[in-house]
Order: sequence, then C-alpha cells, then structure tokens
Amino acid sequence: MAIATGIDVVDIKRIEDASKSERFLKRIFTEEELNYSFNRKFPYRHLAGRFAAKEACVKALTTVSGFSWKDIEVIHGGSGSPALKLSSGAKRLLGERKIFLSIAYSRAQALAFVAIE
Repeated sequence: MAIATGIDVVDIKRIEDASKSERFLKRIFTEEELNYSFNRKFPYRHLAGRFAAKEACVKALTTVSGFSWKDIEVIHGGSGSPALKLSSGAKRLLGERKIFLSIAYSRAQALAFVAIE
C-alpha cells in the first residue's frame, strides 16, 4: 500500500531549451544519467523523463530540503524498467521504505509517477 505519491509532467522542449546550459545539466543530472540520455536517439526525451522522475520523487518525499538533485538518480532495474537510486539526504528521508517509479512519454511530454510504501 502506497503511503506517499508524487507525479510530474514536463514539456520535453522545455528541458531541451534548458539543456543549452551546461550549468543546468551538471546541477540536475548525474554523469550516468547524462551518458544514458545522450546516447539515445532522442536525448531530451530521456532527460525530461529523468527530470520529471526527480520532481515526482521530491513530491513523494514531501520536502525540497536536505538533499540535492543528484541525490535522486534514475537507473534501470533488473528488468530494464526505470528505478530510483537515492543517496545522501534523499536516502535518509526515504529510510527503510520502498520506492517505485513509472515514466511515460507522449510526443511532447514526459510524465513520472513515484510511490513510496
């Protein structure tokens, strides 16, 4: 049973525009997330999905303090589906609870849903 949820929708074009700033990329994404995304046919789609996942995670954790964007990383689980890896302050906020992630895309948007139990 989920005890906390978060959802976020991001315009892919917005992330593409923001990605012109290396400062934005380095502040929000880990090297692994950047490498994964920029090795795909549509890198901004994948960056938008990761950004939405981080935002949804923050909403599920119900706070925006005590951790950085890079403390929340989108990885691939054993089945290839996306999963969240939390470190530092975000991991402390999660505690022993489990976290689940789903990402969906349309042509123009990325949506992420996070549930914590």
